[in-house]
Amino acid sequence: MNSKHVICVGAACWDTVFQVEKIPAAGVKALALHAVQRAAGMAVNAAVALSRLGMSVHMWTRIGDDETGRQFLQEMQRERINADGVRVLAGVQTSFSSILVDLSGERTLVPFFDANIPADASWLPLDKVASAGAVLVDMRWLAGAAAALKRARQCGVPGILDADTAPVQDLNDMIPLASHVLFSESALSIVRPGLAPESALIDVAAHNPAEVVGVTLGPKGALLWTRESGRVMHVPAPRIQAVDTLGAGDVWHGAFAWGLVNGLPMPEIVQWANLAAAMKCEVFGGVTGTPSLAQLQSRARKEEGNQGFPRII
Repeated sequence: MNSKHVICVGAACWDTVFQVEKIPAAGVKALALHAVQRAAGMAVNAAVALSRLGMSVHMWTRIGDDETGRQFLQEMQRERINADGVRVLAGVQTSFSSILVDLSGERTLVPFFDANIPADASWLPLDKVASAGAVLVDMRWLAGAAAALKRARQCGVPGILDADTAPVQDLNDMIPLASHVLFSESALSIVRPGLAPESALIDVAAHNPAEVVGVTLGPKGALLWTRESGRVMHVPAPRIQAVDTLGAGDVWHGAFAWGLVNGLPMPEIVQWANLAAAMKCEVFGGVTGTPSLAQLQSRARKEEGNQGFPRII
């Protein structure tokens, strides 16, 4: 496997995730069946996936000088994620959220992001980008994401954008900066309303320099357009019984970055990403169920030959 590191850039959060029988529709007391607390955020979850798959990962983000922030740093250490690029800021709160997940795996989120966290990204150690295998960013810290993607392009390093739901202007500003633009289904519909996913990807690709443009479709798998092929491919997802879909897209992006840095063919990268995200969904607790490389390969070995599962590497 490749020894290069991956840099993940985005917002940090601390999640409290409750599993409930069903999500309440009114102001009632709902007793949780299970609960998990852990570090989270889109790029953070991707970093966890990368680390568990054996990659060296650097996390660049901002937290408050508070107990929640200290818990976040402890979790980075437990997950073997380099936190030298995590800036601790006095006078602000580390972002946190409460999440309800029902027995079908669907969820309701209530996040809090301190508006006093400064957007400034001038302190980022951008000199580390040149030696990276890839840079992966989310849409929750635009200044940091833009700075990292611009430096990645200057250095010829793949820049992966997790293009999730955000204001259309923010998405339009970020998309041209990335070499690999990977949408959620909802974000793709924001930038290309009214178009079918295949047509939307082709149109985005026609107006931007990205080498790869894709969209995740949950249980339907993923669609991916590559400039090399000039066409859209569909890669189906494994069939599973979902317990918790929270963070599935983030794990998908982390596994995608792992496959990209390791030089796998694009269809196989997406197969591995689909499988990693599916395995995560079988376990309650956000990215708690994110597989290790050994677990991922073991599952693929058991399922080899079934639609949507990759060959063993």
